[in-house]
Amino acid sequence: MARLGRQQLQLLEGVYLNRSPRVKLTPNWRTIYRELEVGELDGAEKYLCFAPRDFELLRQGVLAKEGVDLQALDFNLDRIAMSAQSQNEKLASIRPEAEYVLLKYLGFESSPVGMSARSSLRIPLDEAEQLCHDLNVNAILVVENLDIFDAITQARLPAELSRVMVIYRGSGHHSPIGVRQFLQAMVGKMPIIAFTDLDPAGLQIAHTLTGMTHCIVPQLALFAPNELLAIPQINSADDFAKQAPQAKYLQSADLKNWRPLSLWLTQQRISIKQQHLLAHRLELVLLAYC
Repeated sequence: MARLGRQQLQLLEGVYLNRSPRVKLTPNWRTIYRELEVGELDGAEKYLCFAPRDFELLRQGVLAKEGVDLQALDFNLDRIAMSAQSQNEKLASIRPEAEYVLLKYLGFESSPVGMSARSSLRIPLDEAEQLCHDLNVNAILVVENLDIFDAITQARLPAELSRVMVIYRGSGHHSPIGVRQFLQAMVGKMPIIAFTDLDPAGLQIAHTLTGMTHCIVPQLALFAPNELLAIPQINSADDFAKQAPQAKYLQSADLKNWRPLSLWLTQQRISIKQQHLLAHRLELVLLAYC
């Protein structure tokens, strides 16, 4: 027997709570009917009809099959909590990685919590928030790429950055959802700084980052752009050409102090990756959003 998915269970919940007398026989409802065998098809088999007694049969059928109750359906659980009531732990809407962030520290006189400058921690959001307070963190630096997060001590970061919590923005096993929730809790408490690729996609990531106050760019991009572009093999116009949606986003976005940088990126067809910024040991500076 097939499992019922979250969407199908939500359809069942709506019918159960609203006591709907019939539903259109969509593919989802055909699957539900096949699995639970509750209700009656109309003559043309376009609708599935329910009698008053069927609603409790639906509830009991779902309870027996999936271990969840249509009367109190709750997907806002992690997989362990969902496993306590259902054989299908994947019904849980809280993904395993969504309540954690991957972080490290920079600019502390002594390594916090026994960490070296090269090591990182994957910790729950509430612990990360508490550490920001306990360690008197001055800023949060969100890094776009994982290899740059790992090698962040090689970056020539702005000298004014000290006591910084470095966060990996997330992808794959490190969810951006967890980072977004963490940043929402930190908005207004300290600067939130984006370190991304120097291209339209990177600037869009920085602009849409929750609570963002600054981005990090190479000093040459602001004060000597021709000197930056004279570095061999540093810019990829081909990669820029793949970023038409991101360039279009920047055209209509309210970029405040970032508008001149955005215009330069698009006019000069700039795509400079974080890896090149580190490989060429370029000095990096803060650019405030407003």
